[in-house]
Amino acid sequence: MLLIDFNNQTKFRIAAEEIKKLLASAKKTVLLRKKQNISLAFVSPSIIRSANKRYRRQDRVTDVLSFSEKGLSPKDENFLGEILICPVRAREQAKEFRQSLTAEINRLALHGYLHLLGYDHVRRNDAKKMETLEKKVLEKFYD
Repeated sequence: MLLIDFNNQTKFRIAAEEIKKLLASAKKTVLLRKKQNISLAFVSPSIIRSANKRYRRQDRVTDVLSFSEKGLSPKDENFLGEILICPVRAREQAKEFRQSLTAEINRLALHGYLHLLGYDHVRRNDAKKMETLEKKVLEKFYD
């Protein structure tokens, strides 16, 4: 089971049920059975820029940030962490990639979730694994 706490701090409509289904599909694809809880927040450009500057030392608006807290919550041993998504930046990327805003937000939610599971894209080999998995989950979901 995957429990997602949604926190929409923006005016954008978020397809929460679709995101839940996508991330549940991703969980099955990577063969995880343990109960998981995550927080998914939709924030303004200023909030994500501030978080990006503080935690990654990059003073710019980004699309998605993930903060792993696996095993750090004394109240919830199943809590993986939090994902921040900036719908304003997602809207820009959706136009650039010629897809819907919902599809782009779904992709970002999946990307953030994979980071919480330990996937990364710093090294080329790791990036290829993460991109391949992301593509596989999205293709399966949209088929």
